[in-house]
Amino acid sequence: MCDGAVVCGSWAMALAWGWLLAALLSGTPERTAAAPVGAVTALAVAALFAAHGLGFAGLRLTGRPWARAHRLVGRTGAGRSFALTAVLMGALPLFAGPALHPAAHAADRATLTLLVPVPLAFCPLLAAQAWTWHTFRHRVTHPSYL
Repeated sequence: MCDGAVVCGSWAMALAWGWLLAALLSGTPERTAAAPVGAVTALAVAALFAAHGLGFAGLRLTGRPWARAHRLVGRTGAGRSFALTAVLMGALPLFAGPALHPAAHAADRATLTLLVPVPLAFCPLLAAQAWTWHTFRHRVTHPSYL
């Protein structure tokens, strides 16, 4: 049941990011995008996220799950698919960025003074994430609890 909740939440977030991107690309970030444009953009972004996940699975898995991911990725290979989708996902904010006007939407100085230390407190968590990634960077060949 928890796995189902994680999957549904992940798809909901991917679709929400797509709908937000549609609003930004339309030039009206303060309003939601129109239904057809928002739905198509949301589905495209969710498909991009799914392709990125397939590329990652192709890099990390072995056996039948690897064969299934490799078959879905196609002839490009998992590494190229993963790299291409990573570049595309990184480019999306660059295309949407010109729709925002930071001076008009930025918080005042007192709010920023209060909020900036919070992300700085989470920097050690990012270092821990990088360490975990480096430690478990090899292919998964069997369950870790065996």
